Amino acid sequence: MKAHFGYVAIVSEQPQALADYYAKYFDMWELGRSDPGDISITDGFMNVSLLKQRPGVEGASGRPGLSHFGITIDSITEVEANLEEYFPNTEITRENGDLHHGDYRVYGPNGLPFSLSAKNFGVSGTPRRIPRIRHLATCFPHWSDEESDFICKTFGFREVSTTVERRKEGRGTRFLGDGNINLALLTSGVGHPGGDGEMYRSEEERALNSKHGLQHFGFVVEDIPSLLEKVPAELAKWTNQRPYMRDMAEFRVFDPDLNGIDLSQTMGFEVDFDVWENAAGSGLTTEQRRTKPA
Repeated sequence: MKAHFGYVAIVSEQPQALADYYAKYFDMWELGRSDPGDISITDGFMNVSLLKQRPGVEGASGRPGLSHFGITIDSITEVEANLEEYFPNTEITRENGDLHHGDYRVYGPNGLPFSLSAKNFGVSGTPRRIPRIRHLATCFPHWSDEESDFICKTFGFREVSTTVERRKEGRGTRFLGDGNINLALLTSGVGHPGGDGEMYRSEEERALNSKHGLQHFGFVVEDIPSLLEKVPAELAKWTNQRPYMRDMAEFRVFDPDLNGIDLSQTMGFEVDFDVWENAAGSGLTTEQRRTKPA
């Protein structure tokens, strides 16, 4: 099954302000918009739909902000077959299939919805390499391997080498890859957030970096220092350098709605087993990622 991550939904009172931010700092452009005020933008590979907050559009975590992600599939028949074999109690429901939504929806074991599209969420053409979204992260209070198992068996994604290291260390964080995107399954109950050397300047900052649900996403960018210099002061105060012992991402910045965005230039993101993406190159091995200059 040639499934891949292809969509992120963000619920906002100000979709236009977010669209302007991502155009200015990450060179994203508009795919289209709806009469109620939804705006879909892209980095050339993923559809990021900025959904206007309104009755019935409150966000998957019961709050505005990063809501849920979506997966491009070849056909729903393959998904149905995998669910029937491994997770027969999982229900598939319909979405409206427009530019801002998937064709179908399923829910993972932790209750987070996945949108599914057989039309690649309206994105076509040749994707660029950078700046490009290479990372998604969820966080929930309790850890188990159920979510990783569900995603791998249903969509054919793989656990990456960073997960192997976490298992050896007895830690609950899991990382998955589809060949393009790295997905982190984090937990606030086992060393994250707040563990792994995480230091917060205030309780407000802790809360901002510790949201449950779809928590943050990340880009590979060419020049982090130049980008950080441009961030407006009201947002720059939330910028934080990621702990040195982390495997991926050097900095975290925030958009006008204070959605977290990880930035990686040198460290990169592991998008498949021993396959990394950073500013220096594509398809790097772990060893190349550590030694090749960026």
